[in-house]
Amino acid sequence: MMIAVAGLVVGYAAVCGLVSWKQTSLMLFPDSKLRGTPRDLGLDYSDWSVPSTDGAVLHGWQIPPPGGGQQGWLLHCHGNGGNISDRLLVAQQFHAIGLGVVLFDYRGFGHSQGQIVEEKQLLADGQAAYDRLAALKQPVLLYGESLGGGVASYLAQQNPCAGLVLQSTFTRLTDRASEAYPFLPVRWLSRFQLPTIDRLESIHCPILVMHGRDDEVIGVHHGQQLFARAKAPKAWVELQGGHNSIDTVQLAAALGNWIREQAVFK
Repeated sequence: MMIAVAGLVVGYAAVCGLVSWKQTSLMLFPDSKLRGTPRDLGLDYSDWSVPSTDGAVLHGWQIPPPGGGQQGWLLHCHGNGGNISDRLLVAQQFHAIGLGVVLFDYRGFGHSQGQIVEEKQLLADGQAAYDRLAALKQPVLLYGESLGGGVASYLAQQNPCAGLVLQSTFTRLTDRASEAYPFLPVRWLSRFQLPTIDRLESIHCPILVMHGRDDEVIGVHHGQQLFARAKAPKAWVELQGGHNSIDTVQLAAALGNWIREQAVFK
């Protein structure tokens, strides 16, 4: 019996060690191949090359607002997979409602150099993109998709912004990981926390929380909890669809309505 128990303990410790060692590859799924550019959708754009920490150089696209308008800029912080070329359709819809849009890749994604091994690098990449956009001296709306909500909420806590949008975002990365791996001490093992819900206590800009009612990756209860914790002025939109099946026209319409109702770019 003692030998069996010892074997289970050793085996469990080995699994914990493997998960701790491989956690970045379990969490991030970057793709280095760009499958298009904004020009493929008829959008003008300029390439960005943005230095971040540790010598990493980030790549991004700056899509100016339609007709040279000055409504404001949306900085899009994407999720844990793919790259900015996978966000072209949603960028097109955001542009159609009058916004300038910046898409950027974290290190290791798309054409951005380097590799993410700890949370501070992910946040530093978001800050580097924000700093580049803020240099335009125009209002910046921070938009976080999925894991990107953890980046966008950090930026909203640390920097001036016109508003914060959290789309399909978890409360904390460790909360979602605990749901996926309830048999593991993930709160102790994880090098990544991304505590979006805790940051909301000190964020005082208008906040929009949007979540798909059928989200099979990050349950809608995460979005509901984020909305409950956020400070006013705030808005909640429950969207049709799952984590990766929300219609971009629906998404942009909800965003445009909120921008007008809250006078985000006043």
